[in-house]
Amino acid sequence: MLVCLHGFGADGNDLLSLASPLQAALAASGVVLGVACPHAPTPTPMGQGRQWFRDMGWKFNDREGLAQLLPSLNSYLQELQAAHEISPANTVLLGFSQGAMTLLGLLPSLQPQPAGVVALCGALTMPPATSNPIKPPILLIHGTDDDILPADASVQAASWLEGAGYPCQLHLQPGLGHGIDAATLAQVVVWLGELWAKAA
Repeated sequence: MLVCLHGFGADGNDLLSLASPLQAALAASGVVLGVACPHAPTPTPMGQGRQWFRDMGWKFNDREGLAQLLPSLNSYLQELQAAHEISPANTVLLGFSQGAMTLLGLLPSLQPQPAGVVALCGALTMPPATSNPIKPPILLIHGTDDDILPADASVQAASWLEGAGYPCQLHLQPGLGHGIDAATLAQVVVWLGELWAKAA
């Protein structure tokens, strides 16, 4: 199961297009992939799309909002795993932009811990105040031409996460802006295939 958290001002439908290419690519290695793309809980102040927490003047450091989100996100993941009889070892979380910020900020507090996390065009705007002995691997991918959230944000996030003991892979995608391209999906497929091969 791959659970995808969308970016600020979008909704779950924004990442549904990832399902078919990922499912087709992973099927070649024997992985039957389910994809879930929930909607963030609240509308943005602009009235367009939804948000996982407040942007706080485009600094995205709403710790109160992130803490309020945690119980509902944990409940959603637990209910999803129970409904589909999917173990945490077979569950990976993927976040794009604010979705990635959400996952990286809450990672030590997610219950149960996922098998891994994919952060696309993300950042660690709120380093976790808590720790967890379980350190799932993290894949970070960011476009070098991202003019909305510069790639340095993922470089800094990877540095912090590695310092906290998380196994990280960082890929800077040449020429990519604030988005997801075919090369990004190819890297995600390889990483997921290797991750689940080890779990098997």
